[in-house]
Amino acid sequence: MPGPRVWGKYPCRSPHSTDCPGAMWWLLLWGVLQACPTRGSLLLAQELPQQLTSPGYPEPYRKGQESSTDIKAPEGFAVSLIFQDFDLEPSQDCAGDSVTISGSGSDPSQFCGQQGSPLGRPPGQREFISSGRSLRLTFRTQPSSENRTAHLHKGFLALYQTVAVNYSQPISEASRGSEAINAPGDNPAKVQNHCQEPYYQAAAAGALTCATPGTWKDRQDGEEVLQCMPVCGRPVTPIAQNQTTLGSSRAKLGNFPWQAFTSIHGRGGGALLGDRWILTAAHTIYPKDSVSLRKNQSVNVFLGHTAIDEMLKLGNHPVHRVVVHPDYRQNESHNFSGDIALLELQHSIPLGPNVLPVCLPDNETLYRSGLLGYVSGFGMEMGWLTTELKYSRLPVASREACNAWLQKRQRPEVFSDNMFCVGDETQRPSVCQGDSGSVYVVWDDHAHHWVATGIVSWGIGCGEGYDFYTKVLSYVDWIKGVMNGKN
Repeated sequence: MPGPRVWGKYPCRSPHSTDCPGAMWWLLLWGVLQACPTRGSLLLAQELPQQLTSPGYPEPYRKGQESSTDIKAPEGFAVSLIFQDFDLEPSQDCAGDSVTISGSGSDPSQFCGQQGSPLGRPPGQREFISSGRSLRLTFRTQPSSENRTAHLHKGFLALYQTVAVNYSQPISEASRGSEAINAPGDNPAKVQNHCQEPYYQAAAAGALTCATPGTWKDRQDGEEVLQCMPVCGRPVTPIAQNQTTLGSSRAKLGNFPWQAFTSIHGRGGGALLGDRWILTAAHTIYPKDSVSLRKNQSVNVFLGHTAIDEMLKLGNHPVHRVVVHPDYRQNESHNFSGDIALLELQHSIPLGPNVLPVCLPDNETLYRSGLLGYVSGFGMEMGWLTTELKYSRLPVASREACNAWLQKRQRPEVFSDNMFCVGDETQRPSVCQGDSGSVYVVWDDHAHHWVATGIVSWGIGCGEGYDFYTKVLSYVDWIKGVMNGKN
């Protein structure tokens, strides 16, 4: 279930004002703009979405008021805002009740109710991103001589958060990714700084050509633009690879910054790809041998910590779309082929030391027998559900050894070429229920980053022999196709 939301303080501009009694207590409790109709407030955007509503929402708003809210992002980030609910009284050309979104260096955008009539201009589901660090939302309602009880419009509910900085666009519907501008004569290193190293790096946005040294030209419209791309597989606090500890160890904050904790039909895991996707196992979404599954099952995703209670405090990342590989067959209990899925989040996640994506594999050498890798997760340990992220160092096993192990036990499970196995019969494997969907990572010596080669898929009990993983390399083209909108 979603974690508790941390409400912020939204005081009146003058906290000692006597014309707004009780505002500080009221705003702290509800975390929304309330009372003081002509006052302003300042909100500090955070990594996870927070709510901003019109006064009194979801109750009908009062007529004859005006309030402004300034939303500010940390240095190096911008503000993203999207309306979840928008119900204002219709008016011609927004001459009546309206919401105006503005920011430095860009023209204001005004929106108002429509409700099936040609009047008004609602914002729809567009995502607005500030051109700088701040964005202002102004809510105005016209005075009315009518009985207030006859006014049934409830106002708006919006979500705001920080996103990677975008210097090239005014406030507008957001494009995916972040961009940094490199004006003629600029030092390319300056662009790199805009991309918040070491979490992002500057890269050519789309089809670009290098017109002059240090200047990038877009072939379509001539804009000089670079795009800030997430850096994958390079934790700020990497694990010590020379350790020889057997069994599981407790992860330190930042060791596995791609680790996701999921709650769908139970606890599971996943890994962050880019800044908007979670790689996981299909069976965490459609479990095998499930008789009755609820439709519209909630999919909850948490990131950013090694302790579950702290993850819950940070809050759930809403999921926009779930994509399960077409080869996955839920009704075939002994066949985990195609056990891979992608979760597209509603909002891009600002990256940092505790939230970074993992890389995808690109060659078979990452699966050679004996290669040591790490699997992390929040699964059961010694019969108990853990509250802390654990990890184990285990070798890739040979297919011959795993096939012989399955045959000896006369197991019916399918061990296809799109799977591989991990472990050693001489030591107790550490993967168990609750780890499904988490990834097995190895260090790529050539690319100098961590690669998710496998997804925890299936095994025979806990602590018995080998564990079996979805081979990510077999599905890289499908993954990229989904993420690029081609599948």
